[in-house]
Order: sequence, then C-alpha cells, then structure tokens
Amino acid sequence: MDDDFAIYTYRAHFANRGFLWKDDLQVIGVPMWKMMLFDKVFASSKKGHLRIRHLQTLFHVAACLSIYWVVLVVTQNQWAAFTGGLLYSFYGTSPDLTAGSFNFEQFYIPFIFAGLAFLLNGAVFYAGLCFGFAVICKCTMVIYAGILAPAVWISYGGTSAVIFAITVSSITILSNSIEWALGFWDAQSIKQMKTRMATTMRITKTKSLHFSICYEIYLLMKQALPIWIAGIAALAFYLSKSENLWLATFTLITLSNIVFQRAFSRYHYLPWFALLSLGCGLGMHWVMQQEPGLAIVVATVFFAILVWNIKSLFLYYSKPTQPETLVQYEKYDQYLYIPRLGKSLKRLMRMRGESGERIFVWGTFSQLYHLTDCPAADNFLHYTIGPWDTQDLEGFYDSMIGGVIKHKPKYIIKTFPDLDIQQLEDITGLKYTLLKVVLARFPVYRLESSESLTTDPLSFPWQKKMEQMEELTQGEWHAPALNRADLERGKLTTAFKECRNLLRLNPEDREGNVYLGEIYLALDLPHQAETAFEKAVELSPEWQHLRIHLANIKIQFKKFDEAIPLIQEEIKRFDFHVEDDFLNGLLFKYNGKYKEAWGEFDHIRRQFPDRHDCWKFSIECLVKLKNQDELKNLFEEARDIHPKKDQEWLHTKIVQALAELDSQTRPEHETLNLYLKNNPENGILRYATASALENIGDLFAASSQFAEIVDSSEHYPHIQANACFRIARSAPLKKRQELLKKCIKLNPSHQGAQAMLGETASNSTKNIAETSKQPQSENPLVSVIVPNWNGMRFVGMCLDSLAQLHFENFEVIVVDNGSMDGSREMIEEKYPWVQLLKLPHNMGFAIACNEGIKASNAEYVVLLNNDIEVVPDWLSELYEGMERHPECGMGTTKMMFLDNREVFYNTGDLFHSWSAGGGRGQGDKDNGQYDQEDYVFGACAGAGIYRKELFKQIGLFDEDFFIFAEDVDLNMRSQLHGFQAVYLPKSKVYHIGTATVGLYSDRYVYLCKRNDIWVFIKNYSLKMYFKYLYSIWKHQFNDIKYFTYRGQGQVLLKSKWDALKLLPKMLFRRFQIQRTRIRTDTEIEKHIITD
Repeated sequence: MDDDFAIYTYRAHFANRGFLWKDDLQVIGVPMWKMMLFDKVFASSKKGHLRIRHLQTLFHVAACLSIYWVVLVVTQNQWAAFTGGLLYSFYGTSPDLTAGSFNFEQFYIPFIFAGLAFLLNGAVFYAGLCFGFAVICKCTMVIYAGILAPAVWISYGGTSAVIFAITVSSITILSNSIEWALGFWDAQSIKQMKTRMATTMRITKTKSLHFSICYEIYLLMKQALPIWIAGIAALAFYLSKSENLWLATFTLITLSNIVFQRAFSRYHYLPWFALLSLGCGLGMHWVMQQEPGLAIVVATVFFAILVWNIKSLFLYYSKPTQPETLVQYEKYDQYLYIPRLGKSLKRLMRMRGESGERIFVWGTFSQLYHLTDCPAADNFLHYTIGPWDTQDLEGFYDSMIGGVIKHKPKYIIKTFPDLDIQQLEDITGLKYTLLKVVLARFPVYRLESSESLTTDPLSFPWQKKMEQMEELTQGEWHAPALNRADLERGKLTTAFKECRNLLRLNPEDREGNVYLGEIYLALDLPHQAETAFEKAVELSPEWQHLRIHLANIKIQFKKFDEAIPLIQEEIKRFDFHVEDDFLNGLLFKYNGKYKEAWGEFDHIRRQFPDRHDCWKFSIECLVKLKNQDELKNLFEEARDIHPKKDQEWLHTKIVQALAELDSQTRPEHETLNLYLKNNPENGILRYATASALENIGDLFAASSQFAEIVDSSEHYPHIQANACFRIARSAPLKKRQELLKKCIKLNPSHQGAQAMLGETASNSTKNIAETSKQPQSENPLVSVIVPNWNGMRFVGMCLDSLAQLHFENFEVIVVDNGSMDGSREMIEEKYPWVQLLKLPHNMGFAIACNEGIKASNAEYVVLLNNDIEVVPDWLSELYEGMERHPECGMGTTKMMFLDNREVFYNTGDLFHSWSAGGGRGQGDKDNGQYDQEDYVFGACAGAGIYRKELFKQIGLFDEDFFIFAEDVDLNMRSQLHGFQAVYLPKSKVYHIGTATVGLYSDRYVYLCKRNDIWVFIKNYSLKMYFKYLYSIWKHQFNDIKYFTYRGQGQVLLKSKWDALKLLPKMLFRRFQIQRTRIRTDTEIEKHIITD
C-alpha cells in the first residue's frame, strides 16, 4: 500500500467510527460522488483493500481491450491488435510504475482509448460518452475533449462536433449536478478544493528540487525498454507515413498532459506506456507486411530484447515482497520501512493502552493511519511545502494546527525532516518529547504536557498563519531522510540499534552505512567505523567527504598508504582545493613540520567550522609548538560552534592541551578546574577534571566530580555512564552494584560495567556456590533451568537477577545449545556457581529443556528463558504456591514486558480452538485485574514451575517441536492426564520476548505453524476435531492469505508439508496420549477459547 492508496481509502477504512468527507477528510479526487462509490466498493477494512485491487484489475483489463480495439480499427490485423493489448497487460502493471498505488490514470485510460477507437470509426456520440467519463475519472482529462472537438469538426463536420461537445458537456454537467446535490459545491468544499489544488501545485516541485526527472525517465525506459524502442519507432514511422489526424492529435495531447502534470509521480506515465504498447501493435502490423527474411530479423531482435527485459524484471515477480526486491522501487521506503514503523508504533500504543487514539504524521506516509488503525489528528492527511504565500493554503493550516490542538494526538511521527517540533509547541501549547528515531529515519514524539493558549491560532489572519507555517517548515530537505537526533542527543545505544535494524532491512541503504560509521566513531570503535565507511564509499562513490572521514580513520591506524590515495581521489573527483590543503597538512604533521601543518588545518577550520578533524589536528599541532596564545584564541572561537555538545567537546580538548603545557608549573587538574569554574555546565570538561583528579590519587574529589555528572540535569548519557563506572570502581559492594546497573542502563554496551557487574554478582553469590558444595544441595528443592543459544546480549541480565534471589536451596542449570557468540565462555568465566551443560550444536529449546530436567535432582523444575529478569522473591512465591496447590502439576508467573513494566506479557497460557496457544492478558496494562490466584490452562515455559512427578507421568517436551508450542503441547497433555495449572501473581518476571528468534521471521513462522498442526493431531479426540473443524480450516486459510501477502507463502507451505511428513510418528504418539488420558472432552473444552 502506498500513500496514494492510503489517502483515497482513509475515509472508508475509518467509516465505522462515523468519519465523513469534508469533516474528517477534505475533498480529494473530485467529483466526490465518485469517491463515495469507491467507499462503497471498499465497504470495510477487512477485505476492502482487496476489493479496490480487483476494481483496478478490471479497469486494467478494459484498458488492454481498448488498445486492442484501436490497433484493430487502424490495421484490421488481429495479431497486431493482440500484440498491443498483450504488451500493455504486462507493461501497464510494470512493477515500479503502479505497484501498490491507487491512481486515476488506471481508470481513465480505458475511456480515452475507447474514445479514440470510436472517433476512428466515426461514432462521435459514443466517443463523447467515453471522453466525458474520462473527465469524471480525472477532471484534467477535459483536455482531450477540448482539443479533439475541432478535429471532429474538420473530419466529420459541424453537426458531429456539436454532438461530440454536447455529449461530453452533458456528462460533465450531470456529474456536477450530482456533486451539487450531495453538498460538494458549498463554500467549505470549494475552499478545500482550492487548498488541495494549491498544495498539489507545490508538492510537484519536490521531484525537481531533490531528484532528476530525466533520471526517472531513464529508469522507466530501462524497465520497459522493448516498448520504448519498438513503440516510439513504430509511432514515428506510422505518423510520418499516414495522414491519420486522430492518432497524431491523441499522441500530442497525451505527451502534453504528462508535461503539464509535471510528471511528479511515475504513474503519470501510464497513458504514455499505453500509447507505446499501441505503437508496438502498429509495428507488428508493419513487420507482418515485410519480406519473411526482414520480418524474422526484426522479430528476433525484438524478442531478444523482450526476453532480456523480462529476465531483468523476474525478481519483482518471483520475490515480490522480499527486501531485496522492495528496495528497487521508487517508493521503497513506503514498502520496506513504513510497515516496520507501523508495526512498532501499533505495538507501543497497545502496550501503553493507547490503541486507536489519534496520531499525527508529518509527511506523505498516510498509510501509517491504516497500519496502526489510529485516525489522523488533521483532516488533510497529506503534506506540502512552501512558499506559504496564498490564502488558499489557510485550509492546510486550519486542518493541521486546528486538528493538533483539538485532538492532542498522543504521537507525532515526523517522516519528513522539515518540521520544527519546538515551533509547533510554541503555536499549539503542546509539548512533545522525542522517544526515539525508529530505523534511524522516523522520529517518534510523545505528548508530555499541554498548556492553555491565550489566543486561538485559528483566529489569526491568513497572513499570520502563513508566517507561522514558514517558520514551522524551514527545513531545506522536503523528502524522507535519515535522522541523527539520537546520535546528537547522546543516545548512542538507541542510535546504533535502530541503524542496525535499518541495515538489516536494507543493507544497501547509503545514508544508513554512513550513519553507522558516525555512530561507531562516537562509540570510539574506529575499526568498525573504518569498515562502515568503506562500505559507504563503495555504495556512494559520488558523495563528497566520505573518503575524508575514512582517510582520518586510516591515519589513526598509521595507514598512510591507504589514506593518501583516498584524499587524492576526493580531490580528483570534486576538484576540492580544501582537501588538497588537508592532505598537505597531514603530510606536514607526520613529517614533524607542525607549524606548516597548523597553517593548513587552521585555514580549513576557519572556512568550515564544522570540520572537527581540523580543530583536533590544529590543537595537536599547537601543543607540539607549545603555542598557548593560539590555543586560547581557539577556545574563544569555539564559543561560536553549535550544537552545544560539539562546543563543549572542543573546549575540553583545548583546555586539556593547555593543562598539558602548564603541567610544569601547576598540576593539570588545577588548570582544568580553573576553566571549569567559568564553565560549570560543561559536563565533558567536568569529566576530564575528575579523571585528572583520579590520576593523582585524589579519589574523594574525583568521586565528587563524577557524582555531579551523574546527577546533572543535562543529558550526557555516555559521559554519565562512564562517570557511574568510575565511581563504582572504588565503591562498596552494594553501592557498586547499583552504580554498575545504572551505568548499563545509560549505556547498555558498556563492556567494562558488564564485566565488573558479573564479577560483583559472582562475589555476592558465593553463598550459593558454597551451599552447592554441601551435602544437602545434592538434592535441592528447585532446579532453575535456563536454555541458552547465542544469548550474549541478555543471559547475563538473567543470571544476575537469579543471583539476587531470596530463596536459598536451589540450583541453576544453564543448557547451552552450541552458542557461537561467546556467551558459553562468558557464563563459565563469570558465573562459576552455575551448572553448565554443553550441547554440541543448536538442538532446540525442547531438547535443551529435557536435558536440563534430566540433570535436575530437585522436586521442582523451573524453566526460565534467558531474556528474562526475575524479582528477588520470585522463586520463593513459585515454590510456596506449588506447596499450597498439591493438585497442580505446574504453576505460572506474572510475566511483564521488560521495556514496559506495567504491561502484561503473560499471566498463564490460553488455548484456542484452532490449535494455537496464547498469553492471557498480553498487551493489557496492569490495573490489578490479574492479582488473584487462579486456575489456568497451562504455564508458559518461559518462566513456569513444574513438579518432577508431572514429567514422570506424561513425559518430557516433544523434541520434534524444536522450539515454540512445545509448552502448549505439554499443557494439553497435562490437562488430559488430570493435572491442574495455577497462576501465582506474586511471582513476577520481566520478559523481552522472541529475543532469540525474531517475531514473524521466516524461522518463527515455520516452526509455529508446523507445531500447531502437531498439537491438535496429538491431543484432539475425533469428536473435538470435528467440533472445531470449521475454526481450524478457517484459520489455516487466513494464514495462507496473510503470510502469502507478507511474502512468506512458501515458508507456510513448507511448514504444513513438513508437519504432514511426520504424521505417522504423531499418530502413534496420539494413540499413547489418548489411551492414557483420564479427562473427558467436556472438561477439556472448559479451557478452550472459540471464535
């Protein structure tokens, strides 16, 4: 779904909320009665998109037939006509021309070509009907009737011209009469139409502002090369040899129409593609009239080009929804990135209990309203740019600003960078805080507070409104772009994570690779930065400055033989004399000629103040020259540097240089402290001062300075994390743990803090290790089994939380599934009190659990995912709960989301009639509704407790399941054998969820959908199977539609096929289960949730 499809179907999608045209969506696509018909076709959001697609297909078929008809009328050659129609049937749906779009070109093309066919036959009345209907499809198509009317007069006489004009006019008048009767010619509608026209005229400029129309045409030619070559040649030949007035006039009008529309979207070329296909039909007619030898040569050449072209397009049809295909589209960001953004946003709102609330999207990506099922705050729904110089744009201001003030949207998503959020706050009184930049491209802001306005902005004169819009949209880039806000505000971990997510979706994202290099530099990881910039240069050799960034990194590693050619290439490509100076500066610096080097760097720095590399090299040269005066001058000049963090960094580097030069007369920390007194808000300088104090052994003064940084209201997450770590190194054990956890919270990638916390946890849990050596621990009360596979990112968090448990007599068994990320070695080194079972390779969650259960010597077994953090009394509550409920074979915990601790992940497993598990309460906010003990269907194996006796009676986990639904199968077997399951709300854990296997990855889909089949094969009686047959098949077909649409149809098919391949084995297990069951279907059905 692209933005056009989304906006045209928006009203229909939200019709169930009572949304109306004009009030909830401004008029678009006049005449509006036509849009209301589309609403009827859409009908509901459940299958509405599919119905619109079917309608588009019908009109495309009609367009192919109309082209067939025109060629047949002109040539009387059915094969030629068939060629023209067939080629348009293929190239008229050329992937990057119409994919996912909703455009009126698809609707008017059948009418204009049918009208041409009627004119060629002399049927002017029917031609008038066709061109009249074309005007209804798109009002600008009146150009055809206007220009063709004189041609009708010339060819068929005045009477025919009058009939033609009256017919077209009658349809247009009738259409406008219907429009008037429906209330779409009132003042409000007219104002909205003027606004829509004004914004459309401006948005067309973005293509020429940031992109090349000539390049767009080149791409379209490349994608449909055969019809461009043959079609243009045939049309030119036919028009030069023939005196056919109609085809010549029609061609001229079609080309003029594309030019007048400024061709700002590729689908505007659809009529031209239709005309080229028609030309190919005429070319086929010419070929069939030639000598056989010439005809064979021409046909062979055309066929060879056609085969080559189809082969180049094969990826679009064989893997239509794969990322490597989607990145080829013009609107790749809408097809690849926006669905991910919509999914993340929808999940966030569901977790916060905000589903369905209003949001506001700045930019053209109106499909976010569909993807999140959240309506817009405004009723314009689209985007435009300046100049803001006409009253017609007042409607845009009233819609946007008025809608934001009225609805106070919970979230603003800035998909285009040219919106000033601070200015929006000043206008509306609504304060929005940046949560994060999703995929490093889309900043998501959340409403924090609102202030009442003294004056309603909607009451301002239109000139004032336009001034505010000018201030609000001062950005120079009016298209989607990468956003560095997380990096600039010090959220390095978030920036890194989202950039990696972006590059996982699209490894060839050019801006993303550059940004990754910048993040690595900020994280002080130059080797990784070097690799990232090398990839960036490879992808974008035409971008300036990339080689300079890469050269700077290579110079750090003394790779001069690699750095100098990069700078020379930059000079050669861009004739950049400044880079010539930079290269000379580097050569001077590394030859010890510091004065000459400083001269070169200083010259560049003055020209380009944002060249921090030149500032850094200038400081280094001045230190070598012992030139304090120039360093002090640099300090003053740096006051003009923005943003503030860059200024503070430069000031700190300069002051450190001055302190080094003064170190013979006074200690470095005194010089640093002297400047700090005049710049107390500079957190980076304070950190440098604290480090200097620590170096001379004044730990008390250093800790005081570090503590000020930690407690600072200024946002320095990276510096504050380092300060926490430095204090922790000399802090008492308990305080050290608190500081290290705070450090990791500020900077989760801080390896020093992670290592120290692991050592601290080991020391603090010596009592567990010692207890395990005593005789009674050979038979502990509880065994906590943690399956692990490549869990380096989170298994430490899990084990650290287990080390803090109040329960004493337990053992921890980690079953490692052949991890290759170092987590196995890390567990051996940092958690010696853990019993580590090593499997040779990844044998699956089920086998890992079974191996752990077999190794357990306890009465109770607890299974715990490696991405879970437990609270200290978690195990005590589980154990005591099971002791209170001897009738239960298993118990389950109150599981919350780790990143949103007030939202439930699972409070006991559910079971659906179509053989699928589920988490009770998942996504709900904790309002006390699950605070009571209760019987449930089963326990989630992510944090469930089981009696050892249960496994003796019903068996272990089914190892064929590998991972997913193995606990659903165990729960069902447990119920069939008469065991209850209890929910114990006082035992609480925090879970990431699908951390090892990504949600809806191919592997996730395959395993889940395969294992669901096995669950009902093994555990359903024949009576239950027939009772729930409709539900099972209904959801199977829904899965086919959904996952085929996602491009995972083959994955789903393989899952079902592989499930059936083990049917004999599953039937044998079914026989054993059903033979020994003690509960009736009626008792089991109490737990089953039906449709």
